Amino acid sequence: MGKRNIHILIEKFFENDLSPEIQKKFHAWLLDRNFQEEKEKAMVTLWEEKSAVANESTFQELSRLHKQIEASDRMLHKPIGLYIKRIAAILLLPLLGAFGTYYYLTKVNPVVEEAQLKECFVANGEQKQVKLPDGTKVWLNSGSLLVYDKHFRGKRRLLFLNGEARFQVAKDPAKPFLVKTAHMTVKALGTVFNLNAYSDQDVTIATLEEGKIQVYPCLKQDTSLILSPDEQIIYNHRLETLALNTVDAGRVMQWTDGYLIFQTASFDQIVKTIERKFDVTINYETERFAGRSFTMKFNPDEGLEQVLEVMKEMIKGLNYKIKEDKVYIN
Repeated sequence: MGKRNIHILIEKFFENDLSPEIQKKFHAWLLDRNFQEEKEKAMVTLWEEKSAVANESTFQELSRLHKQIEASDRMLHKPIGLYIKRIAAILLLPLLGAFGTYYYLTKVNPVVEEAQLKECFVANGEQKQVKLPDGTKVWLNSGSLLVYDKHFRGKRRLLFLNGEARFQVAKDPAKPFLVKTAHMTVKALGTVFNLNAYSDQDVTIATLEEGKIQVYPCLKQDTSLILSPDEQIIYNHRLETLALNTVDAGRVMQWTDGYLIFQTASFDQIVKTIERKFDVTINYETERFAGRSFTMKFNPDEGLEQVLEVMKEMIKGLNYKIKEDKVYIN
């Protein structure tokens, strides 16, 4: 593939201008270890030419790409190597820029900068706890991606999240702690909070357990809210609405102990959470369950079939069938 064609292909990817068939070919080509140098040069050139052309659809594509990388790693039974990590890091730079970190991350040459980025990806069906360089503890839920500067240089501790995470933030008043998502930024000095921000759902949810956080939803007008303990903000980015609730924050964060908790959740939210937790695909008719909300709690030792049985009892007319890693609900 010529350099010009590579450049065009990558540019179209970031502009979300590829057909589904070409997207699949792009993913396969990107994961191929051949032509490593020309891929990196083309992406760096594009990065230098454009500031931030990625949009939310591109972000979802990159999330799926990370899952492919994770799957490839498991199949090979060995680390995928520096090459894939370098490619992923370069890809993430424009993505991060699209959501407000462009200025922060482009003060140096991107080829040098990508070596300083740390990525934590958690596959479906798994959870992970990580400790950041400042001592902050983070619990990551299934299907989550966390990206940050591994040295926390500069005047801020800046992270990017797609997914769900609980943060126990180390205090450092001189260096604010900011978590950016596709639709919300949360600022904290020393606190414990939960952030649910999966790119495939309509809402972003911030819940505070200890301390204080300042929340900046990505609305057309500048808006920020300061939360106190046991307060939760729900931002519906599709409807552009905000809801402030009083909740039991400790209960919200019980997912870190393996619990599966739904509080007035839509059927779509429940399905996506179950897919991530049990690493399955669920097929169902969206319209049939639209407009309804459900409250449920499942213990850590309850498996997929037990969860579906409870849902069957709670939701009149719901039936299901499990076939390998697929669930059919009718």
